[in-house]
Amino acid sequence: MAANKIDLRNQSIIRLFFTYFIPSVCAMLALSTNATIDGIFVGQMVGADALAAVGIAWPLFPVMIAYELLFSIGGASLSSYHIGKGKPQRARMIFSSIFYFALLSGSIIGIVLFLFRYEMARFLGASAVLEPLVVEYIGVIFLGGIFIVLQPMLDIFAINDKRPNLAMFATIAASLLNIVLNYIFIFLWGWGLFGAALATVLGNAIGFFVLLRHFVLRQGEIYFLRYFNIRACLVSAKNGIPQSVAEISASLMILAFNHALREIAGERGIAIYSILMYTGIVVFTVILSSAQSIQPIASFNYGAGCTQRIRSVFSFGLVFSLLLGIVMYGLSSVFAPLLVSIFVGEAEILRDPMLAADVAHAIGIYYLGFVLLGVNLCSAILLQSIQRPWHALLVTLSSSLLFAIPLVFTLPKFWGIDGVWWSYPCAMVASSVIACCVILYEFKKGALRLS
Repeated sequence: MAANKIDLRNQSIIRLFFTYFIPSVCAMLALSTNATIDGIFVGQMVGADALAAVGIAWPLFPVMIAYELLFSIGGASLSSYHIGKGKPQRARMIFSSIFYFALLSGSIIGIVLFLFRYEMARFLGASAVLEPLVVEYIGVIFLGGIFIVLQPMLDIFAINDKRPNLAMFATIAASLLNIVLNYIFIFLWGWGLFGAALATVLGNAIGFFVLLRHFVLRQGEIYFLRYFNIRACLVSAKNGIPQSVAEISASLMILAFNHALREIAGERGIAIYSILMYTGIVVFTVILSSAQSIQPIASFNYGAGCTQRIRSVFSFGLVFSLLLGIVMYGLSSVFAPLLVSIFVGEAEILRDPMLAADVAHAIGIYYLGFVLLGVNLCSAILLQSIQRPWHALLVTLSSSLLFAIPLVFTLPKFWGIDGVWWSYPCAMVASSVIACCVILYEFKKGALRLS
């Protein structure tokens, strides 16, 4: 559907939802498959220690995305809101201010972190065995991290500028380049983790430049102005706190899981968790695509004052996300036995014949949390779309900091390593109860009540 034919005020909610969902899920699948293929290249060609090293470094990515989301998701929601109110110039001012600030600050932060990469590796929990591998990987990520920050930022603004297909194309192009470069750098040239990290950075760079053209050439309602206002950044950051905190919480949760597993099962436990993360990202991003499809529709209609349409898109998105969670859990359980052979070489499997069974067992427990993931994501994104950042923050915190992290250090005392795997689904049950309570309040007494 062409951008100028997207009518967020009048078209069918279901039609609009799939207008955003289909490009989003295609892009997300390309992105998550790309991450999974990264793991396959690393595990098959560099070894299980390298796979564990990437697992140790994994919390960095949610932190980088959190920094981007702090400004972009809040700014994009506000931009869509102002466009819905018929004030596109205000949307351009917000976008320009956010982009310039992220470009400058992200570059400085990347350089500083590179200088302290050894200290960061130890902070992330790298053992003496894994530290050189972690440093090799994160050094490249820090120096090229500006593209990892700016590419998804432009992607979110393109979606809110009614260009979901452009956002999809940019993400797919980035993912395909990453896969090709992984093959060249790791398989052909033997660059190991340095090559894997460089492929990730260059893939994000191509996606960034594909999207940049749209805003430079003023092909939509949102584009660059010679304008900067720090207040625009701060207002956007306030609205972006929930999603940003969600990413930081995810990073802290991964960090907590890595530390808990290292105490219980050493590098082997971290390697199992790395496989769960690599495969789970596919499930997570499919459900996230469903939840994110609510945002541009809800933000626009909140600006236009169409409360019933906001309630309708949330209800449809919630049911759809729950069904996706059930289907994705079923598929993951069926294909669980195949995952180890994909990620780990034959020599490693022969050395540790129980690895496949242990990974399949962990997936059967841990992935139960994905069934209810849509409740949490849809609720948080809706609340953010209607500019209820503190309620959204409560929902996002409940799935990680409030429940998952305490549980990951408590349940293993009773159930051993199974307690680690059970902590995530238990946390999702508790956080879903909180999400439902907050949404019911907004429907009955808050911003979504019907007059």
